[in-house]
Amino acid sequence: GCRTRAHRVIGVPSGSTRLVDRRGRGSSRARRGTAPLDMSTSPGESLTPRARKAWTGEDDGSRGERKDATANAGFLAKYSRWSHDRPCLVFTSVFMAIIAISAVVALANLAEFNTDAGDKEWIILNDPVTETADAAETALNVAARTADASGAGSIPERSKQSEGGTLTFHFESEDGGSVFNRDALLLMREIDTLVMSTPGYENFCQLEYDGVNATGCVERVSPVLYFFPSVDDATGEVKYDGNGELTEDLDAIVAMFSHDRRSFGYFLDGDFDANGGVNRVTRVKYPMGAPRPGYVAVDDREDAQRDEIGEGWLDAVEAKLFERFAMRASFLSTPYMGLLNEDGTDIRFYAGYLRSKDSQRIIGFDLSWAGASILAVWVYMSLHTGSVFVASLGMFEILASFPVSIFLYRVFFRVSYLGNIQILSVFVVLGVGADDVFVFFDAFKQSAYEPYEVSGTTLTRVLYTARRASKAIFVTSLTTAVAFAATAMSKVMPISAFGALSAIMIFVLFAVNVLFFPPALVLYDRWVRNAARRRANGEGKLAACLGGFGCVGPPGRDVAARADDADDVGSESSGDVAVVVGVDDASSSSSDGAGALSSDASLGSGRRGRRESRMDVAKLRPIEWFYREPFHACVAHPVIKFFVVASFAALLAIGVKMASELETPAEQEAWYPDTHLMQSFSNNRRRFMSSDEDRVVPVDLFWGLGGMDVRGVDKYDPRQRGVLELDATFDASSEAAQDFLVAACDFLKNATCDADGCGGPGSDLVRNGKDARVVCPMAAFRKYVEEALVEPFPVTGLHTSSFAAKLQTFVASTHGSPYSSHLGFDESGALMFVRVSTESTLVFPTTAKTSRPVFDVWSAFVDDLNARAPRGVGNAKQTAYYTWTWMKTQEALVENTFQGLIICFCMAFVVLLLSTMDLRAGMIATVTIAGVVTTVMGVGVRGIMGWDLGIGESIAAVILIGLSVDYCVHLANAYCEAPASCDTRELRVQHALMTMGISITASAVTTIVSGSMLWLCILTFFSKFAFLITATIVSSFAWSLFFLPSALAAFGPPGRYSWSSLRPAQEWLVRKWQERRAK
Repeated sequence: GCRTRAHRVIGVPSGSTRLVDRRGRGSSRARRGTAPLDMSTSPGESLTPRARKAWTGEDDGSRGERKDATANAGFLAKYSRWSHDRPCLVFTSVFMAIIAISAVVALANLAEFNTDAGDKEWIILNDPVTETADAAETALNVAARTADASGAGSIPERSKQSEGGTLTFHFESEDGGSVFNRDALLLMREIDTLVMSTPGYENFCQLEYDGVNATGCVERVSPVLYFFPSVDDATGEVKYDGNGELTEDLDAIVAMFSHDRRSFGYFLDGDFDANGGVNRVTRVKYPMGAPRPGYVAVDDREDAQRDEIGEGWLDAVEAKLFERFAMRASFLSTPYMGLLNEDGTDIRFYAGYLRSKDSQRIIGFDLSWAGASILAVWVYMSLHTGSVFVASLGMFEILASFPVSIFLYRVFFRVSYLGNIQILSVFVVLGVGADDVFVFFDAFKQSAYEPYEVSGTTLTRVLYTARRASKAIFVTSLTTAVAFAATAMSKVMPISAFGALSAIMIFVLFAVNVLFFPPALVLYDRWVRNAARRRANGEGKLAACLGGFGCVGPPGRDVAARADDADDVGSESSGDVAVVVGVDDASSSSSDGAGALSSDASLGSGRRGRRESRMDVAKLRPIEWFYREPFHACVAHPVIKFFVVASFAALLAIGVKMASELETPAEQEAWYPDTHLMQSFSNNRRRFMSSDEDRVVPVDLFWGLGGMDVRGVDKYDPRQRGVLELDATFDASSEAAQDFLVAACDFLKNATCDADGCGGPGSDLVRNGKDARVVCPMAAFRKYVEEALVEPFPVTGLHTSSFAAKLQTFVASTHGSPYSSHLGFDESGALMFVRVSTESTLVFPTTAKTSRPVFDVWSAFVDDLNARAPRGVGNAKQTAYYTWTWMKTQEALVENTFQGLIICFCMAFVVLLLSTMDLRAGMIATVTIAGVVTTVMGVGVRGIMGWDLGIGESIAAVILIGLSVDYCVHLANAYCEAPASCDTRELRVQHALMTMGISITASAVTTIVSGSMLWLCILTFFSKFAFLITATIVSSFAWSLFFLPSALAAFGPPGRYSWSSLRPAQEWLVRKWQERRAK
């Protein structure tokens, strides 16, 4: 054990005070007949300077100066003394301050989440690709407003398809046979009738135009039209309108689809040929129109247009479908959970509006499990502490960190963004906050096992607890907050905001814990425990309660019995009082806690009538005894410790290898389980044969745009995108420029792409290649000039402004009105840009892994185009809007994850080095953190689950870094702060395991209980998070309690002043600084 000499404290008769030296003999200064010594109010009146220093940590070199023990102590000691003397006042002050801040947050709506961020919150702001997309969107909006104000032309109402409002169905044969069978086709027609008969269809459908006027709704895209044709009785003409009877020759219709795949491939299975002409799956589309009345473009407030369609028509269709298929939601679930099947046919349907609506419903349900997590944590805290009072105070402290953190986050740090992702902070703070509570409360419980100089009164116990627990919590809070703060540098704004808020919450938790728990523990000791003792002594409940607050006299109890009662250690009743005046040097040099005078390794048992100056092993709780005895004997065994270190080193190597293989997902991320109807729809998007009806990624070429000036933009406000900058060199009025802008459209049609996203080697860059539909305004202008004006093209002899005026005349005519969004003018009439639009061969939606090679091909094409362009049009830019910007976001998530890990490891090493003041201990702890991260990300994410580094995994990696440091930091610091009498590695490991093992275990259980509630959520993001947080805690627990003790027992510093210790350097610096100040 940690060797120290026992300091006996001899009990003396009540009403007398006796000072004893280290040999137990009475001091010559002892006086009989004096009043009892009240150690809880004025210990400085009776203690020697050395005893005062050991008791309170006060460094008082004046032996003869009699003053209060905490008069010159630091803030923590003074605050603890104040909490002891006025616990109700201090407790109430802290409590009311938190309530006041919470009220400000509530009244000022500071906790209101951003719901109007649109689709820009995850888009990187300061990036060339994003700037081009933002510049294009801004320029289009400016041009649309100008055109709308001047009446020069606009996009015809509902002439385009609304992607968010369009309703689509999939029908699949369950047994692998053809879906074009009688029963399935009759089912398709029944659903078609249900959809088409829903009132409002004609008010929201996409319109077809004959050039100027709308002629009616665009025909729905459905095989029902062809399998149920109508026949004119007079002429016998067959019309494919879906209004007739089911045709008898089904194979003939399928053969028609197969013959003209460009037109009918939309209905065919991608494996149609491989299956011998058997079509297992087909689809139906009901296109809705945009822009809606009051909107100037398809992407003008796109979500608002989608919601108009949804509320006006889709909601009614959804209600009919729910009724038709008896779709009902179970508890905290959604009607879409579960696949539809009827007569051997699987049915799936999808609309962007319906998915968004269901997402909000699911998010609300899933987040309700946060309440269950809070309740579960409170229950476990009650069981661990054995007190509902302490558990309730601890939960209040954790929950109070939210409004206080949000107040600092928004008022002091001026961060405006508060999004859904930051709700995950609830689960992070529950784990970290519970850890802080356990460390503080366990330190208070363990203070009862310390020598009498610590365990003698509530004041000494609170002083000891505050100093020991506050340092341990501060170091872990600092490393965890630093880990989260590193993510605040992320390019992805929600990740940055999440890191910033989480870092603030960690420090707020620390501050609230340090301020809240000293008075809370005093109230707990006086009220809860003393009230229980008073009731045990036969007092009434009211008297017991008042006595607990010191309102009535102390309970009369047998002194000898009190000396043996572990639960009464530290109670502030009268009785025998004795003070040690001699302190062992080895013990007094310990910095553990509030100057504890002995260590756990000098455990022994006290005898009736006197108190031993060492801890009693019989008082240890079972978990503390387990970690001190059998567990320590295992991990510190001379042979086993090297086996454990070698095993975890191999695990680290495997984790590093697997983690290095993480990359952006190859497939679109799934946000729902496969049993969710719309997720099943998304999983089958790519099963069909390519056709002109498929949604592909649109790409625009712009001439005239410069970029966006983002100086002064608030990065946390996604609505701020900067100021549009135009290309000062742009001039399309020259003859060469006009010819080039026409030729550029032909270049597009002939461009090739070898990337897999385009279809592989030799594929076209744009859909249908030479027959591609390219919106080329300059080609239309040429036709207008040559045919309508009967003038030669290119137009010659015009100044830039005159050429712009001629283009405006063209746009205002019936010939040019369809191109109003492709020739953009500002309010002065100057030409801002020329835009060429086309459809790429890249299927939407896609991932960064697929879209990056295609983006590179497009960039190379534009670079080549600019290289041969004449003056004035040599700065073309290309954008695919969301597809390219989302590609950059996915890449940034991977990049920032690895950068964050590197930064966190470096900063964690510095913090650990400064907290442990030992090079070896700091390096071993840093390796432990690395082992936790690589085990979770490499072995867990990549190896076991087979996931890539998507959004969920990237966010979880941020949280993983923060949670992975706590346990190893606790143990490393407890090891380095062990009493000086623990002069071997094994004894220091034993001390660390006994003091911190129980807190780490409780924290791990609490965090797992909190995170396990997420397994019940519907969104796969939360279930992924549940796995990752569970894996993080299990990995951190294993590395911290197996690898770290074994590594420290094998290679750690044997004492406080080994060759790797930084303490001599620290003391030298402090001494020099003091000498300099003395001069």
